[in-house]
Amino acid sequence: MKKLLLNGLAALAMTSTVVAMAPAAQAVFTAATVSDAGVLRSGQDHFFEVSVEGDPLQRVRVQCITFHELDGLEIFVGDKAVEPSVNYGFEEFTLTFAEPIPTDETIRIVMKNSRVRGTINAGIDVPYRVYGTYPNLGAEVPLGTAVIRTPGGGSR
Repeated sequence: MKKLLLNGLAALAMTSTVVAMAPAAQAVFTAATVSDAGVLRSGQDHFFEVSVEGDPLQRVRVQCITFHELDGLEIFVGDKAVEPSVNYGFEEFTLTFAEPIPTDETIRIVMKNSRVRGTINAGIDVPYRVYGTYPNLGAEVPLGTAVIRTPGGGSR
């Protein structure tokens, strides 16, 4: 029993030494974030902004997790209107920019005539999950959730 305990402690000590000698990986990555959200035109349009920080952003995917409809999109980078490639899916859409959006820019996504379950509902929270794809990663990264409170419906 004593020998088994000593062998176990020796093995643990050797493992600890090997881990301590292995170099630590140095990876720094800063993702864009959802920075603002709200309504326009008395609640008819929903919008949110994504602040690009760190690496340039190539694609944004927005997942509307309620039964959501909209009439179209307006996309701005800074104050300039842009027309990325738009792919609509079930309860989501993906924006692919011709050139990656550089650091320190803000992307504003306006969802025109935004409706939940076919109507403009008053006083509800509408969540949008936002994901980004970076050219250097080649993988999708969660950027945050934009929660938009529609006007009306009283207070909580």
